[in-house]
Amino acid sequence: MNFADAAVQVLRESGGPLPIAEITRRALKQGLIIAKSDDPATYVRAAIRKDNRRRESRNEPARFRLVSPGVYSLS
Repeated sequence: MNFADAAVQVLRESGGPLPIAEITRRALKQGLIIAKSDDPATYVRAAIRKDNRRRESRNEPARFRLVSPGVYSLS
């Protein structure tokens, strides 16, 4: 599963916004992603941003919404 899809699953299960660190922690705990670096949260954040930019370029609705600095929810 890619990092953006893992973030979607974690946020659906949470029912509300979460900080990137918590999204990452839960995704790792559930085995949705595998950490290949010392800071996997950086990759999760980048995947969320990239997913939103890609969807915007295709005129599709974004899957993520930035609630506050470092905190995301599903759109």
